[in-house]
Amino acid sequence: MKPSLASLSFLTGATVMAAEMAASRLVTPYFGSSTPVWATLISVVLGGMALGAHFGGRVADRLGRPEPLLVALCAVAAHLALLPFLARLLLPGATSAVLEGEPLPALGRVVLFILATLPPLLVLGGVGPYLLRLGLGGLTSAGSRAGSLSAVSTLGSIVGTLLAAFALLPLLGTARAMALFGLLLGATASWGFPWRWRLAALPVPLVALGLGPLALPRHPLALETAESPYAYVQALQHPDGGRELVFDEGFAVQSLWIPGQPVRQEVFAHYLLVPSMARQAPRAPRVLLLGLGAGTSARGLLETYPGAQVVGVELDPEVVRLARAHFALPDEVEVHVGDARAFLARDTRHYDTIVVDAFRFPYVPFHLTTREFMEEVQAHLAPGGVACFNIGRYRQERAVVDAVAATMAAVFPEVRAADAHNRSNTLLFSGEPGLSARLSERAGTLPQHLQRLARRVTGELRSVRTGEPLTDDRAPVELLTDGILLRTLARGEGPL
Repeated sequence: MKPSLASLSFLTGATVMAAEMAASRLVTPYFGSSTPVWATLISVVLGGMALGAHFGGRVADRLGRPEPLLVALCAVAAHLALLPFLARLLLPGATSAVLEGEPLPALGRVVLFILATLPPLLVLGGVGPYLLRLGLGGLTSAGSRAGSLSAVSTLGSIVGTLLAAFALLPLLGTARAMALFGLLLGATASWGFPWRWRLAALPVPLVALGLGPLALPRHPLALETAESPYAYVQALQHPDGGRELVFDEGFAVQSLWIPGQPVRQEVFAHYLLVPSMARQAPRAPRVLLLGLGAGTSARGLLETYPGAQVVGVELDPEVVRLARAHFALPDEVEVHVGDARAFLARDTRHYDTIVVDAFRFPYVPFHLTTREFMEEVQAHLAPGGVACFNIGRYRQERAVVDAVAATMAAVFPEVRAADAHNRSNTLLFSGEPGLSARLSERAGTLPQHLQRLARRVTGELRSVRTGEPLTDDRAPVELLTDGILLRTLARGEGPL
């Protein structure tokens, strides 16, 4: 007995949405999970589905029987299971090529992968009109039949979305989740055929289900890797004993730990200066880190200010797990897992220092750049406290820095900026007037390894531009970032 039209409609609807959810995770290790990436992914899926719907209706009018569709769905089942492995074959190096100033090789890899995704999209997009053509029971019932199949397909899409997001992706991972949906699709489509069809449709998804983790990229120095709802996370072990936490393909170091050495690296060490800019001398300061990572800054703060009370908020539970397992995250740090802004909304405490380091190369989360968020941060500062934001730039391209700085200037009495000595980070410090003078005055009280940096930053602190602040309604930080990337590539300035 062949599957019913309703069951096929439900299952293909579920498969489409589950595959789209999984595909977003599939490309994250290579391109991140920003709004532009999501927009591109959705556009590719909808474009393929639209083209499939166009041809699916025509094929249905010509053939008029279910067997060709079922055979095509058997092929799609295997293809879906193979997509994660095709991604690992085609996508590594695509972002690297862009960052090295060679966008054409990257574009070629992306185009090849899009072409590889088109066959299942065409078939799945054609299922709706094909089933509608098969299910028409006469002109008088056409509308009723079309509505029923559409409703069943939509219900399947809802189930597929929720099942993928809340169960299969967290429990099985991206590759195995896609393989499982491919297996279900193949088993259903081949149900009414002889066994040889099942032998053709099911082995590939079954093998992919077993080999799923091999579809993910792995750095040669990886000590442990983890898939999370937010990123592909890798803990790297260097030959000298140092460890780094990186996301996706590792273009930016999120955290590091060098056993036996204090925190002195750019950006991380900048955060250790912030308590010294407060109105009161930093004796056991209360510090909130929004973007804990693996705890580099938290560890440095405890080393620099004995008795400090450090609270860390980290969005990703896998990052916290790796921090405890591989990066000596101190037990004294109070850790909360969740969104930084949501944490502030429910936290009633006040802090001497708040550091916002949610910058994930190359984007800054827009909801952590707006005036409304700045006001929330200011409300959680103790009198005389200081807030510090890490914002991305590229060399002298400061569109995002200027926009965020202008927003901070609309909220805080004083805002000062200092570039890290690299190509991609600017630190924005905000609080009561006199930030530079207080840091200069207290530089000599800091540990020896920080004193030179403190004096350097004192001389580098500069005022920021004022302008229209970013708001929850309009905060185009991703568009500004994309503009920086495109202008840099157009100028041919070499590696980003």
